[in-house]
Amino acid sequence: MPLSLTKRISVILFIASLSFFLSLATAADNTVTHPKKKVLILSSYHKGLSWTDSIVRGIENELSAAAIEIKIYSEYMDTKRYSEELLYQHLFDTYAYKFRKIKFDVVIVNDNNALNFALEHHGELFPDTPVVFCGINNFRESMLAGHSLFTGVVEEIDIKGTLELALSLHPETSRVVSINDNTTTGIAVKNEVLANAPLFEGRVDFEFIEDFDITELKDRVWKLPRDSIILLSVVNRDKTGSFLDYEDSIALIYSESSAPIYSLWDTYLGKGIVGGRLTNGYHQGVAAAQMALRILNGERVETIPVLSDSPNKFMFDYKQLKLFGISNADLPENSIIINEPDTLYSRNKTVFLAGLFTITSLIMIIAVLLILIFYRKKMEEVLRDSEQRYRDFYENAPDMYHSVNKDGIILYCNETEARMLGYRKEEIIGKPISDFFSEKTKKIYEKEFPLLKNKSVHLDVEREFVRRDGSTFTTSINISTEVDEQGELIKTKAIARDLTERRRVEELTRSQQQLRSLSAYLESARETEKKRIARQIHDELGHALTTLSLDLSWLNNRMSNDGKELDTAPLITRTGAMSDLIDSTIQTVQRISSELIPGVLDHLGLSEAIKWQIGELRKRTEIRYDIMIDPDGVELNNTRAIAVFRIFQEALTNIVRHAQATEVSVNLKEEEGSLTLSVTDNGKGIQHNQVASPESVGLIGIRERARILGGRATISGSSDGTTVKLVMPINDDKEGK
Repeated sequence: MPLSLTKRISVILFIASLSFFLSLATAADNTVTHPKKKVLILSSYHKGLSWTDSIVRGIENELSAAAIEIKIYSEYMDTKRYSEELLYQHLFDTYAYKFRKIKFDVVIVNDNNALNFALEHHGELFPDTPVVFCGINNFRESMLAGHSLFTGVVEEIDIKGTLELALSLHPETSRVVSINDNTTTGIAVKNEVLANAPLFEGRVDFEFIEDFDITELKDRVWKLPRDSIILLSVVNRDKTGSFLDYEDSIALIYSESSAPIYSLWDTYLGKGIVGGRLTNGYHQGVAAAQMALRILNGERVETIPVLSDSPNKFMFDYKQLKLFGISNADLPENSIIINEPDTLYSRNKTVFLAGLFTITSLIMIIAVLLILIFYRKKMEEVLRDSEQRYRDFYENAPDMYHSVNKDGIILYCNETEARMLGYRKEEIIGKPISDFFSEKTKKIYEKEFPLLKNKSVHLDVEREFVRRDGSTFTTSINISTEVDEQGELIKTKAIARDLTERRRVEELTRSQQQLRSLSAYLESARETEKKRIARQIHDELGHALTTLSLDLSWLNNRMSNDGKELDTAPLITRTGAMSDLIDSTIQTVQRISSELIPGVLDHLGLSEAIKWQIGELRKRTEIRYDIMIDPDGVELNNTRAIAVFRIFQEALTNIVRHAQATEVSVNLKEEEGSLTLSVTDNGKGIQHNQVASPESVGLIGIRERARILGGRATISGSSDGTTVKLVMPINDDKEGK
């Protein structure tokens, strides 16, 4: 039974671990997929002001804990210390410049000055951007008229609740003294105190201390009677313009006052006030951040209503409660009390519970750890084996593997690539990949590689590598790219396969196919030539010889006339006809012989043979010919002259049969031991697939003859016509030997 339980625990732990790692992988994937959101926190006041710092801390803590990645920008307008109108124009110019290239997803403003600034310049600084506000005094719906992209949290100070509580704790009070400065917030609070004053008519009198310098403030506070309570609003600036932090102002008032001090903000708590129903800057920031997160997660700002129920709480300072003899029991339920001394129980309760929990947990953890250690060792063995198999496969794969960074530097490669290039891996890694390309491939690489740097691609290309010994080989490379969040190239991953053997097989197959086609063509041409020669011999020579045979018989009969006197006139006529027939027969034999091997080629050379062939074609076609031969008497040995002449004949034959040309240009040129023959027509132009087709046996014959001569024949076509070009050496050392 214990063994079964152990197995179950182990399975559960394994599944939990797997789920954890999968969640990490999903989180990582989400991180890559989704770009960071941009949030601007625009504060009315300056950094270091406790109220502002509290709000910003609440916003930042809430945003940082979110599941999405957020980049936070913070700006402080500093209007508490500087309130001149010129400041706002300066801030607008500064922000317009700073934010000209930034598109925020949400803007969070705190306190009235920042909200008013955002309302005035929303279209210029933050067009189409949702704005969430917090810490706003005296909020009215009319403030957002015409601004549908604004929502937020209202800072509702509870003057009535705070005064009711203070008067219940100090029933002898006859006067409430409200202290505020003449800042935007100070005036707004004074107006609210005035609005609530009628609710306490007949119970207490209200007095306002507002237009003062520091000395006057201290004097007036010191002179307050003991039946007074102070309602501390906002004191950040006196009438001389001197600035006071919250800490400075409460310290000044507390040092001079014998009356209890209450306030509306927790900024003063722990520094001299008894307490009150306080507005908490941190909670304001948290509430605003929660609204911003709803917008970042896709909720429309127009559907999120303004939160008018400010998150205020009754909060008190234990030291001040005791100073004025106030019991905790007199406080509202769920009040928050700070500085309360710890009891023995409260100090040690957590320790006791933590100790018990720790001992129990340690026993369970030890058991779990033993199980995990066992499975970890098993998994490590499996992982090592898997890594070794992968490494063996990677290093000894039949293909070349490598990766380069955005600068084209090789990050790693496998042993196969090093072996094929003739280097050690250490000699390859860290070098530019272009160092191992041929010059032709380098030019292609320098043109195409920059195109891979700004996008994710997957493509197949061919590249020619150069081995250490200088030999080259062509590869087919499958390339994929890895990019960062901005789409910038991190590295490429490439698999390259040597095409040498495949190309050799393809070339061999193609050559065999061409050889079979050429063989069949030659056999067919041989039979066709035999038939043509036989037909000409039968039709022309046979007829002529038959006629001569009949004429000879006639002569024989006329000459054997039994001694009678011969009539010589018919004999002369008949023998003349026989002579003409013999001459015609001789010409026929010469023509057939010339078609097999033109005599002009043997007697006058290649140049005259080309002119003669063109002259023959002029008799049968209407094609115009332009001939240029330089020098006029090109000298070749008999074998090479016949081969060049046959190439020329095949080129003209193709023009007559297929080109539909009206003009042909022939250029025969001898230069520096090399002979160049080009035949160009203005016909319809041969197609690339026709040039490469194994069925084009005439073209194959041209290329094969050129190869035998140690030269090269190229056939190219365009819409302007076709060009057959032969380049070959005048002499062949092998042939001479």
